[in-house]
Amino acid sequence: MPSIRLLSKTKDLKSFYCIILFGTLFIYLINIQEPRSIIECPTFEEMVSRKVDMEDKCLVNYVKSRRFYHPSVLPYNITTRIDDANLPVIPHDSFQSYLDAQDDPWIAALIAVETFVPKRGQRRFLECGALDGVTFSTTLHLEKFLNWTGVLIEADDRFFSDLEHVHRKAYGVHACASTSSHPSIARFKPSPIFTGVTINGTNFTNVNPGDGYLLNKLNEQMQNDFDFIEVPCIPIYTALLAANMTRIDLFVLDIEGTELNVLKTLPFEKADIAIFMIEIYGKSEEEIRTIHKFLQSKGYTFYDSLHGGMHPGDDIFIKSEYYRSEDDLVKLDKMTNREIFKIITGKRDENIDTKDLELFISMPT
Repeated sequence: MPSIRLLSKTKDLKSFYCIILFGTLFIYLINIQEPRSIIECPTFEEMVSRKVDMEDKCLVNYVKSRRFYHPSVLPYNITTRIDDANLPVIPHDSFQSYLDAQDDPWIAALIAVETFVPKRGQRRFLECGALDGVTFSTTLHLEKFLNWTGVLIEADDRFFSDLEHVHRKAYGVHACASTSSHPSIARFKPSPIFTGVTINGTNFTNVNPGDGYLLNKLNEQMQNDFDFIEVPCIPIYTALLAANMTRIDLFVLDIEGTELNVLKTLPFEKADIAIFMIEIYGKSEEEIRTIHKFLQSKGYTFYDSLHGGMHPGDDIFIKSEYYRSEDDLVKLDKMTNREIFKIITGKRDENIDTKDLELFISMPT
């Protein structure tokens, strides 16, 4: 019977190979399902046309794969645009005089966060209208000196390119903030500031935004010298999902006029934002009241206004659950340099070096 046994073994071998073949095919089909779902995502233009939801997985994936900058592990690439000393510019003898005179509001934001918001791990910011990540930045010092991280949103191609080369330790999103709960495409003229435009012998590189006359002249020139560009816009919450950061300690919003519409897109029940710092410069009293009323309806309390210098108008709002009482404001108004120094450096009284404190107090504003 050798021939029968051989035939039986041959059939068994064929069955074995069939099992291996079908098993391999099954595993292959399973493995290609996920890539296929990515490939089948619509284009950004199609997502705009379909008005996909801000939490749509394809939209989040588009941001991650096409409009995203990851936190850099390289040393900062900042030249003369920021003081690289161990301590930054310091306020006057009290918090209130600092509010009245200081150019950069980052210390005010820091004091508000450290005073009111419980620490829940590494501090996080969201800065919408980040420019190059350095100029007029409220968050750079928080990141550079105090180890904060977060999300930077900037639409302008030139600014975002510069931002990438600065090596910020935060996520960057190359898009504009949508004024609706779905993606869109905006047309606007790029800001000529920092581009070296010269009008009647005046160069407009690094124009102070508080100089209304120069900016008005600049806007007139802009109508002739700059073409419209199209920019993808995504909801703020989509950017937070892409960075996996829905808890934010400080949201800095400076987008030249559309702040309220952007705020209205936020799902406040999902995005945990402790403090807002919103530009109100150039807005009418009615527009400012509308912003205040909207944020109050979402559970926020107005905290203070910053005026002067490079940030000619910012209002700060604190989530009401963190805002303890009016007594806190009195304490801040009378805050001494030593108390501010402790917040900035994180040092206790026994660890404060007298020379450092004297340097802190003597620094010009």
